[in-house]
Amino acid sequence: MEEKLNFERNLLTKGLLAADYTVENHPDYVEVQHYCGMGKSLDNFDGGFTFKRRWIWDQTFKTPCGLQCKGRQCHSSLCYMGIRWTFENDMATVCCPYEKAGCRMKHEYLQKNKAIRFWCEVHMTAEEYRYEGSVEQLEKLHEKEIREKEMKFSLERGGRVCREHMIFDRDTQEWQMCYDPYRCGQRQCCGLCPILGHELDEKKGNVFYDVKIRRQRSDLDGTLFEGQVDTNITRGRKLFSHPVSMDICRVCAKLCRDKIEWKVRMEYFSELFHAERYGKEFTVEVLDIRAERRESRDLMQDLEDIRSGIRVVHASDMEKLEAKVKKERREKAHEAAVKRLEKKLLKEGYGSLKEFSLDKRHANRWLGEERIAQLEQKRQEMEKEEREQPVQISLSGLGGEEAGGA
Repeated sequence: MEEKLNFERNLLTKGLLAADYTVENHPDYVEVQHYCGMGKSLDNFDGGFTFKRRWIWDQTFKTPCGLQCKGRQCHSSLCYMGIRWTFENDMATVCCPYEKAGCRMKHEYLQKNKAIRFWCEVHMTAEEYRYEGSVEQLEKLHEKEIREKEMKFSLERGGRVCREHMIFDRDTQEWQMCYDPYRCGQRQCCGLCPILGHELDEKKGNVFYDVKIRRQRSDLDGTLFEGQVDTNITRGRKLFSHPVSMDICRVCAKLCRDKIEWKVRMEYFSELFHAERYGKEFTVEVLDIRAERRESRDLMQDLEDIRSGIRVVHASDMEKLEAKVKKERREKAHEAAVKRLEKKLLKEGYGSLKEFSLDKRHANRWLGEERIAQLEQKRQEMEKEEREQPVQISLSGLGGEEAGGA
């Protein structure tokens, strides 16, 4: 017999069951959700009855400090510290318009988690909703205050601010400037830059850097060369996947070393983790961060590194090789698909293809009318030869028939 799951009843369901309501007989403002396709049952993940959302959104709620709000402003999906903070448990939550993280009037559990430090529980009330002094009004006033502080912050810095790099600190209630030129490069900014104070250079380039890797050879373990360490340098790796204004590139080359090093560490995270765990040598180092319109190569430095036993490759060469391999792979796959389609046309004919089918679209696009006509003519010739081919009669068969007749 299938084991029945036990679901904890929510506060709403406990109250309705105590008042002798059932799944078939309940107030109009509640409903019962289906459970795993087995029909309506109080054994569901919501804990039984749930409020109809259109109804609950129009109800009035109150915070511990007396602020009113409507249900549409509340959150009813949090599960934290063994409590389901939902409408059905009369424990929905709302974001405090005062944004006071240290408020002692709200539930103690909401004071402990930094991620929800501005949340506050609300309870349904029979009071008539008043906009004056409500959460909605205070939120609008607070938003207006934030905009005023933003204008003041911009004036204090002489307009040298950008909204993309500004952050409003909810704890200090002040604006902060966090300039990150990497974000400008990702957004491909152009025109007047308020932070740099001039028009961005129309000439575009990229930020190039080299990656040096020292790797202990694991495939030589147990041989005379055990513990050998190889050194590889990949030159000319790009920070951005697209050309960026040279002004942004120059700033990124000066300020974004940490971001580039983090990006490279994430790329080799698995190798670094296993090297540390098994005591193998594996180091990654970022070298020569530079802003250039196009990749430059120092042939003498490459030759010197090669003489020192370092394997040197250029990222652009690797990209071209990968692109060539992908192109050859696509061409081979296309040739195989064309051969398969031609074989099908020789066997079944172009007329057998369904209208708007993928094979018919491919035949029209890949082969063309002339090639399709050639294949159709060849198919008809093959069928004609097959019909005109004489039928061979087995002598053993004839002998058996004569013997049978005698």
